[in-house]
Amino acid sequence: MSRLRKEKRDRVLAEALALAHPRNRAIDVIAGFALDFIAAAIPAVLPVPVKWRWVIWFLSFVALLCLLQIQIPSLRRIQLKWKIVATLVLVCIFVGSFRSTAHAQWREEKAAALEGDLIGAGAAINDGKPHGFPLLQMGASVIVMTPVGVADIMPFFPDAGIRIEWGVKNLPLLTTTVRDYNGNLATEVVRNHWRVYPAYCGEKNYTEDALEVKDTAGHVVLQVRILKDRVLLLGEWWDNQGNGVRLMRPVVTTPTKGSGIVRMNRQNQFLDLLVQPIFEYPSKDHWGEMKKTWPTAGEAPSA
Repeated sequence: MSRLRKEKRDRVLAEALALAHPRNRAIDVIAGFALDFIAAAIPAVLPVPVKWRWVIWFLSFVALLCLLQIQIPSLRRIQLKWKIVATLVLVCIFVGSFRSTAHAQWREEKAAALEGDLIGAGAAINDGKPHGFPLLQMGASVIVMTPVGVADIMPFFPDAGIRIEWGVKNLPLLTTTVRDYNGNLATEVVRNHWRVYPAYCGEKNYTEDALEVKDTAGHVVLQVRILKDRVLLLGEWWDNQGNGVRLMRPVVTTPTKGSGIVRMNRQNQFLDLLVQPIFEYPSKDHWGEMKKTWPTAGEAPSA
């Protein structure tokens, strides 16, 4: 009973103060709703990441509920426990109504990213001590890098080679530059940090440990996956003179064993020996969805 009397006394006091200063109260009401509206409008007019956009909208919705309960006299008379219950119900309805929309927007944002990190991205070990080099695996073949090996294992062209090394996070690091057959820069990877150039990159898809890039012709020009002890790699590399090299899985003789290296030029690109995609497309609808699984050591890729 004492609690009820206290709540009644507080309500009476609040109403008395409101009546005593009606103008100040009106200003406070307008200011509260205006601030809430401005906060909710920010993600709509500024480039806010999807995650923070929905966090702001969620907090603005909760703030609006609180403002309504404070400003509307009939709602102020409701017991606190029922206010809490009503607020929780409305919050659940808000989350349930917009969860799928927020998730779809988040996936689309991730798919549209022009750069990102594969696992292990960062600095290479450079302490002057021998650490050996990670393995490079092409298809079901493995090239072993020995402690006296070199990091630039396939310098196809002066500005388009393949370099692998150990990173400080004890994961392999890949550095490579990939161009289209006209010599235009499509994508580059620097110690597992990747960047695509939309003018010459038609599509791409990725996960935290895998990346696949297509050129504007729809051909896969890079497939990479980072494992604990190796880099799995397929793709094609071109210089600006129209000379190219493609690393691929065989598709004519024994497609589940070995790997192939094809020399190309602009006139003969061996379109019957393209690298086959491992991701689903378009990426905006299938971000991170792989349709094939890379092999592990000694295993053939699945169909």
